[in-house]
Amino acid sequence: MNRTIFDIKEEKAIPYYDQEKSIGKTLRNGGNSRGMNPFNYGLKRLKNYLLMLLSYITPFNALRVKMNKWKGVNIGQHVYIGMFVFLDNAYPEYIYIEDNVAINAGCMVVAHLNLKKHFEPVINARVSPVVIKDGAMIGIRSIILPGVVIGEFSLVSAASVVSEDVEAYTLVRGNPAVKISKYKKRMNADVD
Repeated sequence: MNRTIFDIKEEKAIPYYDQEKSIGKTLRNGGNSRGMNPFNYGLKRLKNYLLMLLSYITPFNALRVKMNKWKGVNIGQHVYIGMFVFLDNAYPEYIYIEDNVAINAGCMVVAHLNLKKHFEPVINARVSPVVIKDGAMIGIRSIILPGVVIGEFSLVSAASVVSEDVEAYTLVRGNPAVKISKYKKRMNADVD
């Protein structure tokens, strides 16, 4: 499960959410945390927001894939992204979707956890890569949380919440998602 077609970014700490920030302070902090000019960061946020809205509703898969690539999502070949799919808007570059993947309507893939400062003693604010490996399928209305790897040819059943890695050739279901079965031998009799 460690091989991938992409160069995966490392998990990193991000600033805790500060509701009291002005727009200017938000742009400065966001730009600083990403190593970019605050003005360019603001333009990137606006571009990503507009692309997210358009990709959310467009009836054509090719356009949904293209717009998410323009946002910065790493997407392989022959990928299906259903309507109303939300791919992390703040850190799209931390999402990696390999070849032949299907993400069905209404799914959410979130790569970051941006908490209020008072949660600092409990959990770290962070961005962690999400990797959906070759041939995997994410069922309608499922949620994939930060740091998760969905294994090759795995199935995530409808309305599941995935907070831990999914092994290759595995069906998971539920909230939280749990392993239901393995099926590699059923897909190819020549493979153990």
